[in-house]
Amino acid sequence: MTVLAPSPSAKSRPKSNLPCLLCLHGGGTSAQIFAIQVGRLQRALAKHFRFVFVDGPFECPAGPGVLPFFEGMGPYRRWINEDGCDEDKVRPLLKKKMADDGGNFVGVLGFSQGARLALGLLHEKQESRAEAFNEFGFGVFICGTYPPLGLSSSLFPITPTAQFESQYWDKKHDSILTIPTVHVMGSRDPFLHKSRLLSQCSDPASTTIMEFAMGHAFPAAPADTQRVANKVIALYQNHRHEVDVPRVEQLGKEGGQVVVTAVPIQA
Repeated sequence: MTVLAPSPSAKSRPKSNLPCLLCLHGGGTSAQIFAIQVGRLQRALAKHFRFVFVDGPFECPAGPGVLPFFEGMGPYRRWINEDGCDEDKVRPLLKKKMADDGGNFVGVLGFSQGARLALGLLHEKQESRAEAFNEFGFGVFICGTYPPLGLSSSLFPITPTAQFESQYWDKKHDSILTIPTVHVMGSRDPFLHKSRLLSQCSDPASTTIMEFAMGHAFPAAPADTQRVANKVIALYQNHRHEVDVPRVEQLGKEGGQVVVTAVPIQA
């Protein structure tokens, strides 16, 4: 079986000035595996974004469907341990990766368990938390599972997934996520019901649901990949439109009139 190589990494080529997507892998995989899994989408977006991959902090057995295709590519990792999401490990790890990279992060992309974490990060921003990931303007969730995974017990309880109630979000939150998102699902995914539950955490007015004839994976057909790519581009363009609003600054007075200039806010 031939393994599709990911696009060249930052180690093999100079970093571009393209906006960045923080990429969060699924449970029981790794940043290296995720770069292969998302390779088609990454190539479709190569002129628009730079993908930045990061390893989860906890080692674990290989996840569903990982073997035998990714045999020997361990250690396999996840974002939660036996007690849930460890804020003291996950938050500094993500912040350090972004700081070390130095890129302009505009969105977050997550697969499976990584999608749970991605939604939690966006919700932190929406709640205007001091330690929030304010760089992110949109989220892309591929075959996400449920419930959302937060880094703070004030947003989500740090407990094992099995202890969550299916209607946890509705019972514990007055508002849903309004930051723009796209949820990509597989009609043959055994976790499809969880993907649908995760999508219900987003406001229907600000999210797009795309369902393809696939399992717990990324779209393989070129046309399907391009549809997802086009939506990601649209999300970013809308995000830029929102942040590239002129900021008026007073420079002084001439002839008794105030002179102002419009300074664009960079995305």
